[in-house]
Amino acid sequence: MKSALEQDGNSGTQAVERLLKVLEVVGSNPDGAEVSTIAAALELSTSTTYRLVGVLQRQGYLAKRNQEPRYLLGRSVTMLGMAANRQLLATPAVRAVLEAARDELRAPVYLTAFHVDEIVVAHIADSADYPRIGQLHVGFADAAHVTAFGKLMLAQKNKAQLDMYLDEHPPTALTRHSQTGTSVLRDQLEQVRENRIAIEVEEYMSQLACIAAPVRSPRGHTIGAVSVSVSANDFGSRADVLERAVRRTAWTVSSQLG
Repeated sequence: MKSALEQDGNSGTQAVERLLKVLEVVGSNPDGAEVSTIAAALELSTSTTYRLVGVLQRQGYLAKRNQEPRYLLGRSVTMLGMAANRQLLATPAVRAVLEAARDELRAPVYLTAFHVDEIVVAHIADSADYPRIGQLHVGFADAAHVTAFGKLMLAQKNKAQLDMYLDEHPPTALTRHSQTGTSVLRDQLEQVRENRIAIEVEEYMSQLACIAAPVRSPRGHTIGAVSVSVSANDFGSRADVLERAVRRTAWTVSSQLG
């Protein structure tokens, strides 16, 4: 029995081109696209378009939100985007900058990349003397409200985008210091926008503090963050030193982006 790829076109190459075109059509519309719209844009029959969409949906490249007829880009596209951000951001020159900051601050330094609502760790400059956070994980979508780099990601959203995010990711407590009230979080994010720095103390993990500064694209968009984690006691004694170094390091990383 022929696969959908073999059925859609005279060659595998043509089928792959059609699949990529489907992704382009869906990705070009912020609200996604229905099968009829995709078929019209690509001048394909509805049945052929349904087969192509089915292949992409099964592989996670397309998804549906609830029962809406429109297709959206799926998690597999998000993961590719995060991988691309990681490769583009964590160049050898950038890694050297992060390692220098680690040695200066005597603490692990993190480079995170933002992709829509996802946060991915692009690089960690740590060592045996300055180890990384033990519970650090790749996906932070449900913990953005209690991490310094997550607050930077949320601060770049407008009101409608933030409302949607909070509906999909209701703030939950990870420690007794975690802020779960949306009004308090909105006030925090306003301060982050004004100061261009984000801080959390024992919100993500007990006895841990983190400070983060934004990494900006050549167009001035926040696309990631440089952050440093230390003990809460250590942070209290040298917060100003950490802030200056994190700001400087983030600026240097931003300047490396072309």
